[in-house]
Amino acid sequence: MELRFINKPEMSNPRMLVGLPGKGMVARNTVNYFMESLKPELFADIPMPYLSPSIAFFEKGLVVPFDREVSPFKFYYSGKENIIFFLGDIQFGYAAKDNELAEKIVEAAQLCGVDMIYTVIATQVKGYVEEPEVFGLATSPELLQFLGSNGVKIADGSLQISGVNGLVIEYALRKGIKGMALLSETAFPDAVDIKACHAGLKKVSELLGIDIDLGRIENEAKKFDEGFKKYLKDMQEIKRKDEDLSYIG
Repeated sequence: MELRFINKPEMSNPRMLVGLPGKGMVARNTVNYFMESLKPELFADIPMPYLSPSIAFFEKGLVVPFDREVSPFKFYYSGKENIIFFLGDIQFGYAAKDNELAEKIVEAAQLCGVDMIYTVIATQVKGYVEEPEVFGLATSPELLQFLGSNGVKIADGSLQISGVNGLVIEYALRKGIKGMALLSETAFPDAVDIKACHAGLKKVSELLGIDIDLGRIENEAKKFDEGFKKYLKDMQEIKRKDEDLSYIG
């Protein structure tokens, strides 16, 4: 993997927020929301031509070249808020490449003088939660104290986080960069959990000191909640009717 700077801006100890697809799409959608609100500028990427589709395109019998230089991994910078966003379209799903990507992200952070790397990740819980809680992990006891003083519960006991969203915090520690991860509860790891994303997004925006309009995601979370409660009510009604019919039979 190579890091390619397209137009490196002047930066002074920026923060970095990392988001790739994962459980509940929380990490990726958190970065997406900041991107939509702040409109940062692309300044670097990690070229991956072999990740392009294994398809050749033709038009009226002639081959149409496909742009295989478009990278799935991009770095954006918002100067006003002094923050870098790393956005990825995929994770590899096997250790060697995921570790290599995490290392490359942290290498970019070093080259840009990043002071702190943040991630917002989903953590799976067994039952539906009305208000998802957000827990914190960090690279030092001092950062854990900072999280606690800002109303973030510290993740207790031993746990493992798979994938680049977690690995990048470990690689930050290895390279002497501070890092913290926020874990937002989800009961829907295989779906887009907008409530978990809202909880994590709200907390990380507070920690970053970046004021963004959360109105849209709050409305989406409310609709998600109402829809799920209606689904549960309908399922209970169907179950009750089935039990009544079974009794009659």
